[in-house]
Amino acid sequence: MGIEKDGILAEKAARLWLKNKGVNNLQQIDWLFKSNKNGNYYCLESKSRELYEPPPFFGTGLDITQLKLRLQLLNDLGIDTILLVFEKNTNNVYWQFLSIMEKGRHIDTKNKIRIYDIDNFNKEESC
Repeated sequence: MGIEKDGILAEKAARLWLKNKGVNNLQQIDWLFKSNKNGNYYCLESKSRELYEPPPFFGTGLDITQLKLRLQLLNDLGIDTILLVFEKNTNNVYWQFLSIMEKGRHIDTKNKIRIYDIDNFNKEESC
């Protein structure tokens, strides 16, 4: 077995181990980093997807269950999450802090996804 498969198996085993210990609030974070600018820690959630199309607006977002867990990090520990979205089939990269997007225009879909207006994001081209 390769190192990647070993890692995946270990992560699954760790999740089950924590669940068996009664831990219910599990978060698998894409990245946790310390900013070079201000020394604060941030969570980074990365996605690759097509944009949600109107109505009511172009946007992208997060599963509401995942969103609630990331907002709990902010409320409990002061660790904000950056949502980083690579738009499929383009060079567009969108990013923004969840704390800022929660104050902006958003909708919840019937599939339990919170979609944020793309105008709330910073836009860049991928490297």
